[in-house]
Amino acid sequence: MAKSHVRRWLSGVAVVAALLGAPSALQAYPYYRYDTGPGTLTLDRMDDSTRAGLQVGVNKLRDYGGESGLAMRFELYGQYVIPRRAFGLYGGVALSHLFANDTAPSGTGLSNIDVGAFFMPNHTSDLIFRLGLILPTASENESGALANDAVAFERLTDLLMQYSHLTTLRLSVSTVQQSGLAFFRGDLGFDLLLDNGDRFYGDTDAFLRLNLAAGVRLSPLDLAIELVNIGAIDGHQSGLADRFLHTVTVGFSTRGMDQFRAGLVFPLDDRVRNEIWILSLGYQHTQ
Repeated sequence: MAKSHVRRWLSGVAVVAALLGAPSALQAYPYYRYDTGPGTLTLDRMDDSTRAGLQVGVNKLRDYGGESGLAMRFELYGQYVIPRRAFGLYGGVALSHLFANDTAPSGTGLSNIDVGAFFMPNHTSDLIFRLGLILPTASENESGALANDAVAFERLTDLLMQYSHLTTLRLSVSTVQQSGLAFFRGDLGFDLLLDNGDRFYGDTDAFLRLNLAAGVRLSPLDLAIELVNIGAIDGHQSGLADRFLHTVTVGFSTRGMDQFRAGLVFPLDDRVRNEIWILSLGYQHTQ
């Protein structure tokens, strides 16, 4: 009887030792240990993770001054989720550059600053409320304004960051849902112009944003397709459809603390379809 107890005790010790000595699933696949929820290139970014990142866009213009053109957009962004709290802070600013060609000059533009806070009542990304401001820091000179305008379609959800003299209140609600390998994100937002300096869109002072993304989470990366829609709620345009702009994006993001991202952004509206080709690249550190 005593020998039986000793054998069982030794077997238990061997099992524990084997488990301690063997690499765990978290060690073998480090992105699981530090994994955050799925992110997107063109939708709102707020979720339950703290992050800082850089997004770079390469915009090929079919017609700039009668010839093809090239513009780039560089955006620094970040957000901080207060530990053990349901609140977070975010911010972002972008720089654009339009390269010269044989018939048109180059230019560099600074965007407006986008800052604000968000609240997650469930302490998760299931439901996210955002309250923010776009502050008027965008370049006012002609070359800077042209550069900002050339890159406005890369992140259409942040369209109002590109135009000078705008002070904008941003209100939105978002959700991120996951089921097995599949995920979904939706944003519903309103951008309300508090001050437009009488320079923007005439009598338009309110914009609606409706964004959707869906994809799959594979072991090394996330694959997603994203749809962004923004338009004027009021204004001089005759029909609601004429007031909206749309882009669709196909992209991927690696998983883990250090995420590398890439995607192609396609404007869908008649006046810019096949006129602008956009490659969006990015890196972000999350925790």
